[in-house]
Amino acid sequence: MAEGLAGHEHDFYDFVRDSRWLSATGEGSDYSGLNEALPYWFNGLVPLAYSLDDDHLKAQVHSVADTVLALQSADGWIGPEAAVDRNFWARTPFFLGLTQLAEANATWDGRVVESLIRFMVLANFMLKDDGSGFTRCSANADCRWGQVRVADLILTIQWLLDKHQSELRSSVVDMLWENMRMFNDQNPYKWDAWYQEGTYPQVVSDPTPGNPDFPYMHGVNIGQGLKASAILRRFTKDDSLVDASMRAVNWTFTYHGAPSGTILADEIIRDLSPHTGSELCTAVETAYSLAYLYQALGDNYYADRAELAIFNALPVMLTADTWAHQYMDQVNQPWATPNSDGIFTTSNSGVATSYGLEPEYPCCTVNFPQGYPKFLTHSWAKTSSSSSSGLVHMLLSPSTVTTTISGHTVTVKCDTDYPFSNALTYTVDSPVPFDLHLRIPSWSASNTSLIVNGVRQAVYSSSSKGNTRAVPLPPGHSTVVLILDLSPRAETRKHTGRISVYVGNLLYALDVGLAATSTPPHAYTDPHGAGMTDIPFPQVRDYYLDHARPWNAGIDPTTLIYRGLGATRGATLDTGVFDYARTPTSVEVRGCLVEWGLYLGKTPQDGPEGRGCLEGTVQGFRMIPFGAAKLHMAEVPVVDLKGVNGGDVGVVVNVEMDGMGEMSVGTDGGMGASVSGLGMPMQSVIMA
Repeated sequence: MAEGLAGHEHDFYDFVRDSRWLSATGEGSDYSGLNEALPYWFNGLVPLAYSLDDDHLKAQVHSVADTVLALQSADGWIGPEAAVDRNFWARTPFFLGLTQLAEANATWDGRVVESLIRFMVLANFMLKDDGSGFTRCSANADCRWGQVRVADLILTIQWLLDKHQSELRSSVVDMLWENMRMFNDQNPYKWDAWYQEGTYPQVVSDPTPGNPDFPYMHGVNIGQGLKASAILRRFTKDDSLVDASMRAVNWTFTYHGAPSGTILADEIIRDLSPHTGSELCTAVETAYSLAYLYQALGDNYYADRAELAIFNALPVMLTADTWAHQYMDQVNQPWATPNSDGIFTTSNSGVATSYGLEPEYPCCTVNFPQGYPKFLTHSWAKTSSSSSSGLVHMLLSPSTVTTTISGHTVTVKCDTDYPFSNALTYTVDSPVPFDLHLRIPSWSASNTSLIVNGVRQAVYSSSSKGNTRAVPLPPGHSTVVLILDLSPRAETRKHTGRISVYVGNLLYALDVGLAATSTPPHAYTDPHGAGMTDIPFPQVRDYYLDHARPWNAGIDPTTLIYRGLGATRGATLDTGVFDYARTPTSVEVRGCLVEWGLYLGKTPQDGPEGRGCLEGTVQGFRMIPFGAAKLHMAEVPVVDLKGVNGGDVGVVVNVEMDGMGEMSVGTDGGMGASVSGLGMPMQSVIMA
């Protein structure tokens, strides 16, 4: 990502380089009056820069932070708005960036804390002034964005209290607590109240911005809102919010979830239709919320879902070099051409599914960089009890953590090709004994093994909801190998009878081929024009994709065969793992072509019209990781090929299951280890 669009927006992209936030007069560029572009970018670039220890990116981050804090108003306001147009929303992602900067680089800590306290004093005054900037905004600012997303702003207040309460005056501490209560009490949007029987919609009959419940039904808002109850619980001490958090996540994905781990909302939720779009911003916000929920509440369900989103929903929407992205992706998407108008609830310029600089709208251009870095920074945590201290690997990926335990420096490096392989090798150096806790994904709970310093150990099913295995380690150098179960499985989509195929936490999709055309990048305000020719990076292009193989197929899940990696435990894969032409694993399956019409003449209908195979079409199909399949069919009908030889007897069947049915297992090839990154090299996480 550092070598792609994310690492170069500060060099040329108007909404970042020439942002209003960087101007003493408040003049400059942004795509809306909310002034969110630079804050979104900053929120993602801070963890990207420090995770990679990239001096060039750190210089960008430092320059922006220095300029914005130097421009802080005398009354404490941070941002470019005139007093009459102030609203809280865009502060939220910028402050998340500031707190990450202070944690990563102690030289910024004092300045960040001082500026945030000054702002919170002003916020206290504004909230007491009839909710100025929060519930009472000018015509130039829609208050609803700051209200429905306010839990993320409360995160910054909690950071101040967690990290600095002991050094703050008691009056300041009281003010911060009062701000949290006022933000919560004045907010008309209560996520725990939304997720109640009789209120939460399983199907939305009016998916329009005019719906009074629109803020609750907007995909990005939902992605952020999933963690709201857990955030509020920290200061309300209301333990019913634990159940509210689980209900929010479970209902969201039961009734509006995509097989890839994101939320079906284009930009508004409707139902489970696989032609519904999912916004890139939704994918990264959803992954972040799920990572937070596992850290806050410790239920393995959240960690499994965080990995599902980050390994599937995010990479499929980025080109392999990360210079271009989609605005919307569909579960079943055999083409991404400028012909998507009319399909979605709001995003109908026709280019929402194409790849480019800013297709449809620029928010995802500046917001997507947070995806992988925040997953990485939430992947490790300290754990302690009365008897021991240790580290827990919460979200599995290649990474290195350096921290202190009992006053001593400890380093743990995880080498792995995960999620493309089943082996994670941990190299540990510690002068003191400690427990290394390894999270076991739910899909591997029944068939996992562990090798500690060359000795194989049994892995018992954990009774804890976090599903971690504690590995006591002696002082010195240790090696731990965690071997998970990678077997293909077919999961039935609730209410549809169609299936999606997984190996581990990777979703697999029918390989429908790829034929691409490219043009100069288009401004979102002129998506069908000649394109822009003044961008100094030739890598910035727009791409339109079409399938090169039939897409209208059903499969027989009893014939799944996984073609995995060899049984290696070294660094075998590079950063091209989500490149369509270089995907390292695949699944083979038997199936046939079926009669399958188009919705509005533009995209596949929910399911096939025919009840059987088209004559003579029974054949083998290849499935590849969803993240690499920029065109894909990931929710497909089941066909019964039992006894079929000639190819015209198979029958399309509906699978009636509420949960997940493992249809079959087949493997060929061992499962190995070691990858250098998810489209970027993953290096050290420095923890306090």
